[in-house]
Amino acid sequence: MTPSDESAIRDLEHHFNAAWNAHDPEGLSESLVDDAQFITVNGAWTTSRDGFRDLMQRLHGAGGPFRSSTRRTPEMHVRFLAPDIAILHTRFWIDGEVQHDAISQPSRESVGTRVVRKIEGRWRIVTTQNTDVRPGRRH
Repeated sequence: MTPSDESAIRDLEHHFNAAWNAHDPEGLSESLVDDAQFITVNGAWTTSRDGFRDLMQRLHGAGGPFRSSTRRTPEMHVRFLAPDIAILHTRFWIDGEVQHDAISQPSRESVGTRVVRKIEGRWRIVTTQNTDVRPGRRH
């Protein structure tokens, strides 16, 4: 639970954003453990790194809604539960979603929770839950 641990946890989010902006499903899934659970802002639930990578391939591919989007995370909070386990809370924005339906948005604000664990000296994502912030519902 050192400043370098906190920095490494924050770097997971920076790496995720860089992979998102490059539309790189391999990079997006690289820091997940093999049996990672991931729930997207739209409620898609994957139960493995491979399942998440496959979802990201569809969403960022040629016909996917995020194929030209960008993601940024201006707010992060790290809370250590143990020397090797932490929670990362984030507020992030996705801009440039290609709209396919009434729920899609050109810009969306979301909040996320990641549980991360230090395994063999490296911080890895164990589980993630993301939620869109609905207009008028923020308290």
